[in-house]
Amino acid sequence: MLGSKRKDDPIIIAGQKIYEMDCLDGFKLLENESIDHISTSPPYNLGGFHADRKIRSYAAFSDDMPEQEYRAFIKQVIKECFRVLKKDGSFFLNMKTRIIDGVSIPPFWVLDDNPFFLKQELIWNYPSTANVDKIRFFPLFEYVFWFIKDLKGFKWNNEWAIIGNVWFISHITDRNETKVDEGENGSQHPAPFPTQLSQTMVLATTDEGDTVLDPFVGSGTTLKVCRKYNRKGIGFEKYFSHYEKIARQRILSDDFPPTLLELKAGKNAKRRDYGGNLDKFMQ
Repeated sequence: MLGSKRKDDPIIIAGQKIYEMDCLDGFKLLENESIDHISTSPPYNLGGFHADRKIRSYAAFSDDMPEQEYRAFIKQVIKECFRVLKKDGSFFLNMKTRIIDGVSIPPFWVLDDNPFFLKQELIWNYPSTANVDKIRFFPLFEYVFWFIKDLKGFKWNNEWAIIGNVWFISHITDRNETKVDEGENGSQHPAPFPTQLSQTMVLATTDEGDTVLDPFVGSGTTLKVCRKYNRKGIGFEKYFSHYEKIARQRILSDDFPPTLLELKAGKNAKRRDYGGNLDKFMQ
């Protein structure tokens, strides 16, 4: 099924490399300071998913580690990211607030014992949610932590500054691209990373030809963006066999939304043309 016979050989899709292994094993293949950029969204560790889990399930596996073990795992991933990232590189970590036994657990614990500088905390705001229990306000955002190693020497394409630190990105538009084989035997990734989110992270802090790592490649969004914009993508995904069709479909897709920078530039142009009232363009 896979494109290689040895576990430490990559599966290559349009020049992008995926290793079917746990990311902590994958990091062992990487030299110190060999990566220009890292962006990722780890598993939520909530033990399962929502109403349509027949389509979206992880089959025989699920993210249900004991909480302290999960936190230790994520912190070890962060330390490995620090090791392999170049001094001028950026690391974007997407984490959401989780509800455990009725208690809200924001992801600020990832800042403890963290070797990186926190350059900025960003908000990914989306228009809808599957968490519609009416005992709290519906959750409509997730955090993105932007980490760097050098406060003065980090790579940054500063035209992106104008998009602000709250990113309005739908997580619905990518759904069709992460679904294969409709029906009971169909498969869909439960939490695909939006293309616009990856575009923003990668294009704002890398140049063409840079090497980009996603330790939890999932449906392949990061590598899709790398293929489009001439970056060299590397990903680890220990359940790649289960999602191979989805990842191949996604990485090879030419369906790309406008970037947040393009949208912002367009709104600024319309504001100049229409006397400064942007309300009609904020749909």
